[in-house]
Amino acid sequence: MALYLLLLTFAITILIVITASRFLSTAAASKHRLPPGPKPWPIIGNIPHLGKQIHVSLQRFSQLHGPLISLRLGSQLLIVASSPAAAAEILRTHDRLLSARYVTTIVPYDIAELDRKAIVWSSNCNNERWKAFRSMFRNQIFSARAIESQASVRERKVAQMVEYLDGKLGEPVRIGEVVFATIFDSLSNLMFSRDCIGFESNSETAKRLKSLIWRMMELGTKTNLAEFFPVLRKLDPQGLRREMFRCCNELYSVWQPYVTERRERGRERFGVEDFLDVFLENGLDDDQIDWLTLVSSKERKKIQFYFL
Repeated sequence: MALYLLLLTFAITILIVITASRFLSTAAASKHRLPPGPKPWPIIGNIPHLGKQIHVSLQRFSQLHGPLISLRLGSQLLIVASSPAAAAEILRTHDRLLSARYVTTIVPYDIAELDRKAIVWSSNCNNERWKAFRSMFRNQIFSARAIESQASVRERKVAQMVEYLDGKLGEPVRIGEVVFATIFDSLSNLMFSRDCIGFESNSETAKRLKSLIWRMMELGTKTNLAEFFPVLRKLDPQGLRREMFRCCNELYSVWQPYVTERRERGRERFGVEDFLDVFLENGLDDDQIDWLTLVSSKERKKIQFYFL
């Protein structure tokens, strides 16, 4: 009898949720006059309609419904512009809204924390802090003069890689580990003017860093329920945010000793500045340096670890 009542209660709850979902979806559509699109399923919306090849599904939707399509992904509403004219019109009329970057739920920081130390994912692009960050990156880090002045670093690391491989003639070499060390040390020289791995260092360090970066890339591409149902963000049912937070802190620990040493001893070299010099001269704290180092290194190399 108890089991029967439990099943009956569960069935009624599901019926109420489905009915409420249909009502809210219909009300939202009528209120906002949404573009046409495939009819969403209760609760999960159009997720089953996307399939494994999303670009193919969207192309099919555009043939059926026109250049503007509305999709329901869980509780999220997505408007897709599938023609150049539609995209241009949206960007022209909603430029300020769309110039912001969407912050994925996998990012292990709240919006207020990102506003304090981020530039790409900041929710406010008009305050003085964001403008100072933009000026710093544009004039001191990613300017044409800065990139040209850092060419010698890239050339030197490639030359060292070739010399190391030449010295291993006739011996087995893990080329993936060598290339990884070259890329990572190129970045660390741009950031901190020193190698973090080196070709002759303990291979366990390189393996740990490579595994850590691959893990962060895997977490960033996993399907996250909180993307479709933002109410689950705080709950983190899959543990993805907690794992990403752990990975970020472990990666920060690699260069934290360099930041501490530079703060205590001041700039150690003369002539060309590295990224850490720029960050310290602009008064950034350790949290901001950690985050901007991670983001700027990705922007510099566009995650070249994919080919390893």
